[in-house]
Amino acid sequence: MVEMEPRVRAATERWFVQRGLPRAIDDYSATEDVFTRAAPFLSGVFFLEVFASFDDRFGGWAQLGVFGAAVGILVSAVIVVNRVRGRLAFQLPDEVGPVELGLFVLVPAILPVLFSDDPGWRFLGLVSINLVILAITYVVTAYGLVPMLGFGAAQMRQRVGQLGQLVARGLPLLLLFTTFVFLNAEMWQVASDFNPVFYGLVLGFLLITAVGFMALRAPREVAQLGKFETWDVVQACAARTDAPIANREPVDPEAPVAPPEFQRADRVNLSLLVVIAQLVQVLMVAVVIGLFYVGFGLLAVRRATIEQWTTSPIEPLTSFNLAGSEIVVTWEHLAVAGFIAVFSALQFAVAMLTDATYREEFYEDVTGEIREVLAVRVLYHDALRTLA
Repeated sequence: MVEMEPRVRAATERWFVQRGLPRAIDDYSATEDVFTRAAPFLSGVFFLEVFASFDDRFGGWAQLGVFGAAVGILVSAVIVVNRVRGRLAFQLPDEVGPVELGLFVLVPAILPVLFSDDPGWRFLGLVSINLVILAITYVVTAYGLVPMLGFGAAQMRQRVGQLGQLVARGLPLLLLFTTFVFLNAEMWQVASDFNPVFYGLVLGFLLITAVGFMALRAPREVAQLGKFETWDVVQACAARTDAPIANREPVDPEAPVAPPEFQRADRVNLSLLVVIAQLVQVLMVAVVIGLFYVGFGLLAVRRATIEQWTTSPIEPLTSFNLAGSEIVVTWEHLAVAGFIAVFSALQFAVAMLTDATYREEFYEDVTGEIREVLAVRVLYHDALRTLA
C-alpha cells in the first residue's frame, strides 16, 4: 500500500481549486484554506485603506506626515501580530484566525479616530465595509467562484467549437416555435413600449428564472453525478483528466466504491459548478437565436411593416440599401430579437432539465467534466485512508 506523498496531495488540492471545486479538499476550513488563500488580496485592501487617514483637518506637508504616520501604524501592527504568532515580520500568514481578521477589520478603522475631524462615523463606516469585504471574500474563496468563472470560460470555448452541433441538435424546434412569435404584431408593440432600463430588467428576470430552474434541479443532479458503480468506472473517468493522482490505483480495488459523503457546503459548491456548466449552453442558445432573428428581421421586416405593427413612426438607428431595398435597424427590432432570444434560453433550460431527449443530447455534454472531477475526488479521499 503506497501512501500519497505530501507534494502530490498539495498538487491535487490545488488542482481541485483550479477546477472550481475547493470543497473537495479534506478538512476544508476557513482559517487554513479560505482566508489563507485570500491573504494577498486582503493585505492589499488593508494597506489601501491608509487613504482613510486623509481629511481636511490637515493640509500640505502636514497631510504627508499624517499619511506617513498611518502607514507606520499599519506596518507596525502587521509586524507585531506576525512576531506574536511566530512568523517573520512581513510573512503572509499560513493560518488566518480571529487575531488576523481583527487586525484587518479594526486597525485601518482606527486611523480616522486619530487623524479625522469626524472619527465616530468614519470608524463605524470602515468597520462595516471591512466586515462586508470579509464576507464577500469568504464566499468567493470558499466556493472557488473565480476559478469557477474560468471553468465557465473554458466551457464557453468548447461550446463555440461545437456550435454547429448545438445548432443542428437543439435549435430547429426552438426556431419553428419562435418564428411565429417574431412575426407577431403584438410582440413588436410590447417591445416598442420598453425603455432600455426596463427592458434590461425584464430580460434579467427571465435569465434569473432560468438560473433558478437549474439551481433547484442541481442538488439532485449532483447526487447522481457522484455515484460510481465500480473502481474501473472511477479510474476511467479520472484518467481523462490531468489531475496528479489521475492514474492512482485504489487502496482496495475489490471493495465497493464508497465516495465521501457530500456535506451541505460541498453540495452548494458542486451545484454552482453544475449550474455554470448548464448556463454556458443556455447562453450560447440565446446568442445564436438572437443573432438569427437580427439577421432574419433585417431581410424580412420592412420599415412600413414595423410602423404598422408598432402603430407609430420609427426612428431607425441606422439604415442602408441592399439589392435596391432599404434595410433599417431599429430599437424595436433589436428588442424583439433579444426578448425572443432570452425566452428561448429559458425554454431550452427547462427542456434540458425535464425532456428526456434534450437530457440525452445536452446534459451529458455539460456534466461530463464535472463527473471526471468527482472521480478524482473519490481517488483522493480513498488515498487519504492510507494516511489515517
